[in-house]
Amino acid sequence: MNITFQKSRFLEKLTPAMGTVSSKNTIASIEGVLIETVEDRIKLSTYDMKKGTVSELIAVSVNEPGSFIINASRLAQILKVMPEDEVTLEVDDRFNAKLTSGSSTFSLFALRGSDFPNLPVLSGERGFEIGAGVLKTMIGKVIHSVGEQQESRPMLGGAFFRIKEGSFDIVSCDSFTLSVVSRECDVRDIGVVECPSFEFIVPGHALTELLRILPEGDERINVYLTRRHAIFALDEMTFFTRLIDEDYIDYNRIIPKDQTIFVTVDRARLLEGLERANLVAEDKSQSNGRSFVRLLIEDDLLTLTSTSVSGKVYDEMPCTHTGESIEIGFNCRFLINSIRAAEGDEVLLTLKNQKSSMTIEPKDGDGEKYFYMVLPVRMSE
Repeated sequence: MNITFQKSRFLEKLTPAMGTVSSKNTIASIEGVLIETVEDRIKLSTYDMKKGTVSELIAVSVNEPGSFIINASRLAQILKVMPEDEVTLEVDDRFNAKLTSGSSTFSLFALRGSDFPNLPVLSGERGFEIGAGVLKTMIGKVIHSVGEQQESRPMLGGAFFRIKEGSFDIVSCDSFTLSVVSRECDVRDIGVVECPSFEFIVPGHALTELLRILPEGDERINVYLTRRHAIFALDEMTFFTRLIDEDYIDYNRIIPKDQTIFVTVDRARLLEGLERANLVAEDKSQSNGRSFVRLLIEDDLLTLTSTSVSGKVYDEMPCTHTGESIEIGFNCRFLINSIRAAEGDEVLLTLKNQKSSMTIEPKDGDGEKYFYMVLPVRMSE
């Protein structure tokens, strides 16, 4: 192989793909990036056996075609310090790779391209098109409630996507919090097989990478589904991930329906108070060091208090309150994540008693709809 490319363009493709390169594996090939020539283009592939990316860039020149694997982390580090934008990569028959830029040369080892694991088929008969910015915003509102991978309930290790009749919902639950975001948006069916609805679960590790890759603007993204994978195709990069092949929980069943206490509060003011409380919040009653904050709601006043070995915090703010007075405890970090992900100037908190979940919704129903639910904790005396 002997190719010349622009360093800046190569790094534009390689940098966002680094999250799909394995760093804890004994298989050297999946710690690398597969570099192939396709006519006058260079194709880059990464795959950690769960998720991966494929992208292409135009080469300055392809003097000798080829297919080789080079350690992705080392390659990225070298390219960043190359003195000029134009870089030549040569790989000889003994798999010695040489990178040349100006008067600088780096040497490292390569592997044959055939050692790279087979990628899944990056096409599907079912698919839809949606705004990339819309998808990124919605994922950002629920990712904090994605749970850890567990054998007993693997579906909680991902977010549930449901598209039906122009309505797009994403749901996540980690057993302590529930997040639901819904949006009426333009979702266009682009599959070979017409499909009126879609339901699938994307793992949390893939959602993290999607947030890094998806652009902010109006660009559209095509999403294709196979039995085991979801493929997200942008103009210059394709990201794919294995799906969680399980039925999602019936989350509507756990949402409280008979709340009797309603509190409207300024969202930014509440978030500020929670962040201050989290500096000293500590749940010593369970001896597990979890963030812990008390909420006391009386009349039209919401009070936050927390006590730990490091100190005390007290904060109060006005609110609009109907129903009984209540004192209730929550994991402070869970509340912060939900309030931060919410939108609008004011949020509506609904409660019933010290043992029931609190829900968080927008004060008005305009625009994007979100719903958060947080379980309370047992408060120490």
